[in-house]
Amino acid sequence: MSRAERWQLSGNAADFYERYVRLLMEPWVHGLVDVAALQPAEHVLDVACGTGFVARLAADRVGAKGRVVGIDLNASMIEAARAASGQGAATTIEWRTGDAAALPFESGIFDVVLCQQGVQFFPDRIQALLEMRRVLCLGGRLAFTVWSAIGDTPYHASLADALARHLSAEAASMARAPYALHDAVELHGLVASAGFRNVNVRPTIKTTTLPLPAEFVPGHLAALPMAQEIARLSTERRNALVEEITEALSAYVDRGQLIFPAGVHVVTADA
Repeated sequence: MSRAERWQLSGNAADFYERYVRLLMEPWVHGLVDVAALQPAEHVLDVACGTGFVARLAADRVGAKGRVVGIDLNASMIEAARAASGQGAATTIEWRTGDAAALPFESGIFDVVLCQQGVQFFPDRIQALLEMRRVLCLGGRLAFTVWSAIGDTPYHASLADALARHLSAEAASMARAPYALHDAVELHGLVASAGFRNVNVRPTIKTTTLPLPAEFVPGHLAALPMAQEIARLSTERRNALVEEITEALSAYVDRGQLIFPAGVHVVTADA
């Protein structure tokens, strides 16, 4: 099993994901939905939806006459998504457990396919993209994000470095796995090879604002795939891990908040 495939969460980790990773992703959730230019009454599929950050905003955009489906391989994520949804969304969201490489939908039924930070984790990326194109109608739109180089996002770079010193090299490698598809040329070729047209890859930097590291980092660590390994550390070693990350990010603390740049590639294409 690859490091990317091991990026699956279970139990309480999915709940921590909703509480903490949502804050990390927030600037990109709005950016992704904006670039997709969702219209009222459109049918939208959110692949690798996690706990539903993107799907919930998409539901607001397409309105009561639209349709939004969120699908994720991880059943715990879908359970958390169901629990978090239904609180004021303009349209009911359908939540499904399923594989991106074998989407359980008829061909040509969606106007838009979205994917926030998921493509890099698919064991067969081409097959997943082929499936996304299959379920899109002719002229349908694909929009997704993947992280750019880890150095563009100092929070994650500091996290991975600290895990290498306080947990294991394997844990650090897993923390870097979300950056496995950071090369823009490779990314463009991948999407084009799946038959998409008008492929555009835009390197983008946005500012992320979080609570202070001492407040945010412990909860975020509980949302990671290696959360159980971290929990087995002694209190002293866990504290040292958090302290190292906090110190590494001290230059980004301003007015009682953690404010840092984060880099992604925003990818759009037409079916």
